[in-house]
Amino acid sequence: MAVPSYTTDLTDIADLDTTGGTAVEPATLYSGGRSPIEDDTDFPIQGTVHASLTLNAVAKGGILVPGNSWTYSAGDYIFGWLIWLAPSTINTYANGGLSMLLGSSASVFNVYYVGGSDRAPNPYGGWQNIAVLPTLSPDENAGTPTAYHYVGAAVDCITKVSKGNPLGFDVFRYGRGELIVQNGSSGDGYATFSGMSTANDNNTAKWGLFQAIEGGYKWKGLISLGTTTLTEFVDANASIVIDNTEWVSANFNRIEINNASSVIDWTAINISALGTTSKGEFEMIDNATVDIKSCAFTDMSTFIFQSNAEITTSTFRRCGLVTQGSSTITSCTFDNPSGTVGLGVDSLNNVTKCTFNSDGTGHAVDLGNISADISLNWDNYESNYAIQSGTAGNRTILVDVDNSVTLTINVQTGASTPTYYNTGTGTVNVLVSQVTTTITVRDKITKAIIEDARVYIYAGSGGGLTEGTVIINKVLTDVNGQVSDTRSLSSDQPILGRARFASVEPYYKTEPVGATISSTSGLDLTLYMIGDE
Repeated sequence: MAVPSYTTDLTDIADLDTTGGTAVEPATLYSGGRSPIEDDTDFPIQGTVHASLTLNAVAKGGILVPGNSWTYSAGDYIFGWLIWLAPSTINTYANGGLSMLLGSSASVFNVYYVGGSDRAPNPYGGWQNIAVLPTLSPDENAGTPTAYHYVGAAVDCITKVSKGNPLGFDVFRYGRGELIVQNGSSGDGYATFSGMSTANDNNTAKWGLFQAIEGGYKWKGLISLGTTTLTEFVDANASIVIDNTEWVSANFNRIEINNASSVIDWTAINISALGTTSKGEFEMIDNATVDIKSCAFTDMSTFIFQSNAEITTSTFRRCGLVTQGSSTITSCTFDNPSGTVGLGVDSLNNVTKCTFNSDGTGHAVDLGNISADISLNWDNYESNYAIQSGTAGNRTILVDVDNSVTLTINVQTGASTPTYYNTGTGTVNVLVSQVTTTITVRDKITKAIIEDARVYIYAGSGGGLTEGTVIINKVLTDVNGQVSDTRSLSSDQPILGRARFASVEPYYKTEPVGATISSTSGLDLTLYMIGDE
């Protein structure tokens, strides 16, 4: 197995170290600057050279560099590094404080608002990598570009900056924005998040796809774990934020697992989205070995697993639909799903000890279509879902049971009882896990069973049943000297009562009952009666 490999599909448009024509000001919209240069060496983010512009007036100024010509293909994004060194002197984001410029000439270009005095990384400032899908409608435009090889930045300066060249940009690239991770093994070193950031942050790279930041990492674009070559990716205790990418499509930020021989093992990995345009998707393209333990995913989009995945003690907080794909999901939390369903289920028996918390809308799980009689186990917990007579769109389980078909849901001991919304015409039966109470009556001296003893049992105080509820109502013991009752209990239930045998000889003294039925194991109680001489 080779050592881990981290590569990208990005291609340079303008790397100021090696390519890029003479820097110019835009012919329109932004002409308030002075002395644009493309070979500034004062503060590059990548390599040794960047472009910059003097702006010592209250005005709008911009700078463009003609880079390598290239042919746009559907799905290509443009990535560029921008900076404004005086954060408090520019206009707000909504007013176009900082913008990316993309066009086919100095007079034909689109304007995309990407920053401002009120938008990160301000008020502290710093280099930011911006991704733009150039086919999206821009905030402003000068003509209609037919290509995007003129690249640059612009600013609306509302307070004069008297010194220096505060507006700058560095390398521009195009592509899907894919970070490809391959290879890795226990012997040569597994692929890791730190390995990804080290490759990304190299001074000759600076892809802007997976940056090391204080406390963790910032990610955008497509992470491909494996391709035609497998990857073994093992990591733990990492915190990742998904960049707030506003000029992209919804599926721009995405993790894909490829190659069925790949191994992905994550423990205590926390991923959270900063924006809402592309919140981050996760999909197993191939049925690799995936083990996710004690991880947390917050404000992300959809997840698609397959049968070789095991997800345990992990949290999906305000995420979109999670598709089980026959994976094993144990002791996980689905907290306030953002869509109409938290978990799409095709193997309910493999979803155990999970907790589903509703925000007041949507369903915990969707069982899909049931076309044949089937019995499934429910061994999970839920809160804030509608009762059976309540709002149909907020009941625990969504299901479509065909006509003349019966779905039986067996609620396991300790699990909450789910409600359901059946969109079909079949039948749904919810059977709560039940426990059995067995009373055996014997002669205290001979230990022989006593048939036809009359047993009366009722609920005492302190249990889930209303005090006084009759459990066994003067039932006669059978040939085995027994009577029994089976029911579900929400908690351990104290009982009281008596056994009598006084109708025919030999007579017995009444025997009182005082015991507790376990809500998980029931009760097996033997009463010994004394003969009434």
